[in-house]
Amino acid sequence: MRPLLGALLFFTSSSFAQDSVKLSGNIVNRASDSLVVTYNDNRIAYYPNEFFARIDDKGNFSLAFPVPHGVYTQATIVNGSRRTELILHAGDSLTMTADARHFDSTIHFNGRGCEIQNFIVSHTMAMGRINTYATKVKTDINKEPADFLKAIANEKNVETDFLNKHKAGLPPSFISFWEQLFVYYNYFFIEQYPQTHAMVKVRRYTDTIPDANFSVVAQLPNAFNDSLLQVPSYLLYLTGVFEIKLKAAGYSYRTGDTAAYRRFQDSVVSLVYKLMPSKSAEFYLAQNLYGRARNQPLEKTENMYAAFKKRWPKSEYLLMLDKQVALAERLAPGQPAPDFDIITPDGKHTKLSELKGKVVYIDFWASWCKQCVGEIIKGAKMKELLRKKPLEFVYVSIDNDTTADNMLIEKYKMEGLFTHATGAWNAREVQLYGVTSLPAYFLIDEYGKFAMQNPPTFLQSTELILAIEKLFR
Repeated sequence: MRPLLGALLFFTSSSFAQDSVKLSGNIVNRASDSLVVTYNDNRIAYYPNEFFARIDDKGNFSLAFPVPHGVYTQATIVNGSRRTELILHAGDSLTMTADARHFDSTIHFNGRGCEIQNFIVSHTMAMGRINTYATKVKTDINKEPADFLKAIANEKNVETDFLNKHKAGLPPSFISFWEQLFVYYNYFFIEQYPQTHAMVKVRRYTDTIPDANFSVVAQLPNAFNDSLLQVPSYLLYLTGVFEIKLKAAGYSYRTGDTAAYRRFQDSVVSLVYKLMPSKSAEFYLAQNLYGRARNQPLEKTENMYAAFKKRWPKSEYLLMLDKQVALAERLAPGQPAPDFDIITPDGKHTKLSELKGKVVYIDFWASWCKQCVGEIIKGAKMKELLRKKPLEFVYVSIDNDTTADNMLIEKYKMEGLFTHATGAWNAREVQLYGVTSLPAYFLIDEYGKFAMQNPPTFLQSTELILAIEKLFR
């Protein structure tokens, strides 16, 4: 199952021609002496672009930066702890004024593109930031099917009413963009409803979904349109529409049944090729391959990639897919594990390569990741059963706050080799192992090679013990 929300980000495409936006202005009572503008320009992964401007002693700043041409791009302005949203379009030339002590209520824009930005400011004050809508609809998933559908229709109507009251002067293309944003958010949450509602009922993960939960799927159309690829909720809709329709038709699989899951995914891909327009299908298959590349047999990944390149030889996604497939090849079972330094909190220094002769279980974590900490604690009892084996547990924190790490290690008396990867998500170790989420686990055999794909976690203690024991035979 995909994460319910994760981060509902606004995506644009890195292949669009680049144009620029100019942003200048004055911030009274500045929260810091810099202003940062951030946006993501990739549909299939999160690689934010950041642009910095200095705010002088009088509060003045000026900045010009590139944006994709011809699409709407959500960006965030940050000054210290203050932030606001923008939806930019190539050619915008904006002047912004604000008082950082009352940021949201004092922001005002002038210049080309100001109508959209002032609309966003008004929306933030009256309705909350854009992702607030997703939070509201997520809460509606607690309701029974008929009430859920009524509730999300009402949420959309509230947004439509706000737009109708404030759309004077807005470009028609933006009005359409804004309207479709909420239409497809609702479609996305209809996709999420059957399983998530079942989980709410039993208060735990389950893939046993009552038939009644699927009744909402009848409201989910095949509403494909390549021109909507700039609408972030449309991308969310694309990633789940055929999966949930197949499940509603009775075609499903049980967690852990790898063969059935792969057959199910192959059926989804067949529908994508058959029913989605070209650019939408290209996006779906690119993000699907990007996500699955390292979690399925390498031969399957390479075959999928060959088929994709044959269909879209000039795809905007090829560069990222090249990197992901290369990473899958480099991290495949039997390949040597990349070496890195292990420097423990007490200053002891070793390398991963110096642990050859032992089986090594690597855990990437951070103190702010509650699941990570919980699983490390859970793993303590399991490790007792393996204490006499030539086995080492290596914990690589990507946290910027090493003090928080050390406090947790001390508090819970965590055992193993703990080290810190400087640079957080950009750390060398993180890049070498292709870590994109936490926790992330790797099982290395006594020869320093990857032993398996997707090793069991500490919560899967029986499976993990069996996987480790197998390497000692």
